[in-house]
Amino acid sequence: MRNKRGKGYWIGYGVVQCVVLILLILTFSLMWAKKNYGSIGMAEILFTLNMPLKGTSDSFLKSYAAEALLPVLGVFAVDLMFTFPGKGKLKKSSLWLRGTASLLILAVWANILIQEADKAFGMIDFLRNQVERSEFIENEYVDAGDVELTFPLKKRNIILIYVESGESSNQDVSSGGYFDTNYIPEMTEIARENVSFSQSHLIEGAVVAPACGWTMAGLVANTAGLPLKLFKYDDKNDFDNSMGNYASFLPGVTTLGDILKEAGYTNYFMAGSDFEFGGRESYFTQHGDYQIWDYNTAMDEGRIDKDYYVWWGFEDMKLYEYAKEELLEIAGKGEPFNFSMLTADTHHVAGYRCELCPEDYEDQYANVWACASRQLNDFVEWVKQQDFYENTTIVIAGDHCSMDPNFYGDLSYDKHHGEVERKIYNAIIHPAVRPYREKYRKFTTMDMFPTALASLNRFPMALAAMGVKIEGDRLGLGTNLFSREETLAEKYGYEVLFDELDRKSAFYNKELLYVK
Repeated sequence: MRNKRGKGYWIGYGVVQCVVLILLILTFSLMWAKKNYGSIGMAEILFTLNMPLKGTSDSFLKSYAAEALLPVLGVFAVDLMFTFPGKGKLKKSSLWLRGTASLLILAVWANILIQEADKAFGMIDFLRNQVERSEFIENEYVDAGDVELTFPLKKRNIILIYVESGESSNQDVSSGGYFDTNYIPEMTEIARENVSFSQSHLIEGAVVAPACGWTMAGLVANTAGLPLKLFKYDDKNDFDNSMGNYASFLPGVTTLGDILKEAGYTNYFMAGSDFEFGGRESYFTQHGDYQIWDYNTAMDEGRIDKDYYVWWGFEDMKLYEYAKEELLEIAGKGEPFNFSMLTADTHHVAGYRCELCPEDYEDQYANVWACASRQLNDFVEWVKQQDFYENTTIVIAGDHCSMDPNFYGDLSYDKHHGEVERKIYNAIIHPAVRPYREKYRKFTTMDMFPTALASLNRFPMALAAMGVKIEGDRLGLGTNLFSREETLAEKYGYEVLFDELDRKSAFYNKELLYVK
């Protein structure tokens, strides 16, 4: 018996082709993500999908269009060409056979895709953790707004330099890295001559906790002592994205910016990219009322031409020069200040080679890191020569581990992909206190929040202590590394800590992320 292709047939065909298109998009997107990002977590993927594209580097958009969207369109066009039904009639048995075969193929395809996504990004564990509840954050969180903080009469300035993808891994093995060559010798020397907390006797740094592994999350970890857990579930367990437009960014959290503003500091942040990207502008204006300088303000102020755009906006070479100009003006006001800045040249993939970058190595990323190390050192040396340096502490910290999929090979940086091997660089220059124990510490980037604040303390040798004292030496989920207090990583170990942070926290959702 032969049947004409009725309404039901065309609906079925349309549904199948829609599923094929979705699976094609997911497949090529997965291939693109693995190629360009290496090992990242589901938290970052979903955060990125929920944020506006504004501020994204055009190189990434072009790469995705060329390596994912165009192949999808090409393969889908071929699929339609070979599967679009003709005008002839089909046997009923043939229709059932085609339908069954299509469903089986799509099911196998989807299963393979799920397995590959899980292998690359820990998807299954992530979904499981959204169901499992944990009271860990509720039990261990210390609200900075409730902690007694005592500032000195003469407040110290702080310059916070967040180095994009800044790892101690870029050093040679003998220094604490993982290469035969030290690609960042100047940064190594800075760490060696100043305070640099480490997991060993070498120059290592912090471990990246879950939901702290991308720029916005890294900044939250460093300034609030918390992971950036995007999702909220209401009392009925319904999903809701309360940060979709960043209208209220972690409203229940007291951050470093909040603390310093309350203490009479003026907060500034300078970046060479569009600061709206990832919700950064919302976060820093809502928490500390930061004055922002970014790619857009550089254009508005005539520092760069209207049509100037490289990498993520403008290169670090210009960023450091603009920072010098602003610091001189800020320091001239005679008021305590927090000047934060975020570099960009070392962003994956392979970084951006400016005109200052050497060609000492075959790998572009190695040359970019060598250049970044020199530029950072030159800037630090310039700060040291300024009058305001006498009362200023410089904190240098990476925001997260690099996502470059090629440069680091099989070295992993999170528990979903093996043993934690890669660490985040840190150095504190001209702190007012000395640490109780600088080496052999277990800690994460969340511990940099109270540590940066504590570095402003001043304890004159011949006088009673006069400075910022942190009651209990804990803020957020972080611990003051200058103190004797155990970090949460030291108290519980990385595996337990990370497992607990991965799980759903009703306290985080209700009290920190979304406050009614």
